[in-house]
Amino acid sequence: VILVSGPHGAFPPPFLDMSASSAEVMAYEEAAEAGEMQLHTTFMFVIVASCSLVMIFYFMSAMSVLITVLFSFISSLALGALVYPYVDRYTDHRFSREIDVAYLGPMPMLVFVMAPVCILTVVTWLLTKSWILNNILAFSLIIFFLTSVRLSSLKVASSLLTLAFFYDIFWVFISSSIFGKNVMVTVATGLNVPIKILVPLMLAHGKSMQFTLIGLGDIVLPGLLLCFALRLDDTKGIDKKSGYFAATMLGYCVGLTMCEVIVGTLHVAQPAMIYLVPGTLIPLVLVANSRGEIRNVWEGIKSHHRLEDEIPHP
Repeated sequence: VILVSGPHGAFPPPFLDMSASSAEVMAYEEAAEAGEMQLHTTFMFVIVASCSLVMIFYFMSAMSVLITVLFSFISSLALGALVYPYVDRYTDHRFSREIDVAYLGPMPMLVFVMAPVCILTVVTWLLTKSWILNNILAFSLIIFFLTSVRLSSLKVASSLLTLAFFYDIFWVFISSSIFGKNVMVTVATGLNVPIKILVPLMLAHGKSMQFTLIGLGDIVLPGLLLCFALRLDDTKGIDKKSGYFAATMLGYCVGLTMCEVIVGTLHVAQPAMIYLVPGTLIPLVLVANSRGEIRNVWEGIKSHHRLEDEIPHP
């Protein structure tokens, strides 16, 4: 569900009025452009992620409280953003009337109807630590991120994923020789916040449930490339079942399967990105090369333009 639904964050929210004169579509385009990742942003992303990892590693107890509060707040927003369009549609816009709120400006009534439900969901997760609620909140965070950030060129995507490739290798394989412990595994298993998808092991021994986990980064970062591939198919009018998206999705599934098989066989932590980066980038590049579009895909999708509009026709 995540692999199919997540990349659709590349498109406008459901039920959005996409007519050319719509104020909604203009606001959406402005927000999308503001969230577009640039080449220099990819370096900052990895630097900030590394610094955060080290801080959490050394100050786990103190940072755990701060991160729990932060993720609880963001998870409430993400869950609300995920279900808001559907609730608004199926209540026939009965709660669309806006109310002026001090310091925040006009806000739809539906926000105040949904806020208690989203907060209650997060509080229930905090009290029970239910793996099902963890996955619901994690799924909401994935969709929230994919709708807030986007890649618009293979150049930026290659930079981000290549940096993530070496980031994963360093913090999983090399960090223990410098910090005394595997920093990535220590942080991932020590923080009980929805930054990972928990998958129950069906054949596990013992009475208590055992889980394998997939970090959100292993879904979100390749997910950004999948969003880009889906937008490529859309801008060029390619069937998503046989274009860039299908090839990249297949590569993701193969890469993730290889990672899980090796982890299950060797029982050693593996940086998933060493499988997912080549598994997603290589198929996309091969499709672009076979279609003679590698230069256009490298430069990417320009705002408010389709790729074919950039290509001179004979």
